[in-house]
Amino acid sequence: MAMAELLADYWASLLCFTLFGLLHSVCAREPCKQLLIRLAGRQFVDHYWRFCYCAASYVALYQVISPLHWSLHPSNDQWLIFYPGWLWQAVIVLHLLSVCLGYVAFLQSDYLEFLGLKQVWRGLRRSLSGPALVPMKLFGTDRLEVRGIYGWVRHPMLAAGFLFLLTSGPSLNNLVFLFMYAAYMLIGGYYEERRLIRIFGAEYLDYRECVGAYFPRLPPLRPGGGG
Repeated sequence: MAMAELLADYWASLLCFTLFGLLHSVCAREPCKQLLIRLAGRQFVDHYWRFCYCAASYVALYQVISPLHWSLHPSNDQWLIFYPGWLWQAVIVLHLLSVCLGYVAFLQSDYLEFLGLKQVWRGLRRSLSGPALVPMKLFGTDRLEVRGIYGWVRHPMLAAGFLFLLTSGPSLNNLVFLFMYAAYMLIGGYYEERRLIRIFGAEYLDYRECVGAYFPRLPPLRPGGGG
């Protein structure tokens, strides 16, 4: 299939995913949050915006884009190649590894905070005239996590998503979705890196020198081959 034909077949998926990636990245940035503070107030942004952001992202990706992508071309779900038995077993192991990687990163980033549920609970307590709460040190904004899985890769959730899609089966639908995800991962990761450098400065630059973005960084080879 020529590239022009491929783009013509998948233009709706490409357009929707591009809009999703653009809005997903813009809405996570500080200028957008400052605008929301002016429009809706700091109480909303501090306590409810993260949950709204995650809920909208889930609906857009899993209830709109994914069903649209796979429903338009059901015939393209057939595998383009078939793995030999030993390779199929390796692919299954890598697929399960991607799930474990995403789960560990999700837990380490404090999943209640990541989903915005902790912020919502604190907002409700404050609205009910509860005691004053110490401000949260938000992951990736007020605190830089460099231990655990984040000591191996800087963006383990994105890496897990890429590995999951890569090992989901070599159908045309999967490969096109993998391409869209990879483009978002690289572009979105680039701007996320710039944001983290602005926030954490030299601390993040030192961390970046030691830890790979999406794959563990191999130690440098010693002169003479070691031994």
